[in-house]
Amino acid sequence: MKRLLIIIAVILLVIYLFEGSNDSTLSGTKSSQGNEDALKEIRKEAKVKEAFITEPGVLYASVLDDGTNRNGYASYLCEILREKNAKATRVKVVRANSTKDPKRDNAYGVLLGESWCK
Repeated sequence: MKRLLIIIAVILLVIYLFEGSNDSTLSGTKSSQGNEDALKEIRKEAKVKEAFITEPGVLYASVLDDGTNRNGYASYLCEILREKNAKATRVKVVRANSTKDPKRDNAYGVLLGESWCK
């Protein structure tokens, strides 16, 4: 009897784990597709020279620096991310070709504007 209960418990555990992995795979695919759709749309923007989404979900968009604050533009890019159901939750607009600038925010360049996507 004890052996039967253990076998049933193992079977239920395997079923539970299998169903859970399918759910996360499906949602991951949706997020990846949303990211790709958003990037395709964002790269059409005349201002954007390059755009990519990092693993932690930050969209980096490089633009030419015209001296203006780009927080509003970052918020606009958040709207595109939401429309496309992207997994990214933050946008950082950086100056194009500034990855080696001593004033850079991080490895991606000089920060011109940013926004948390709600």
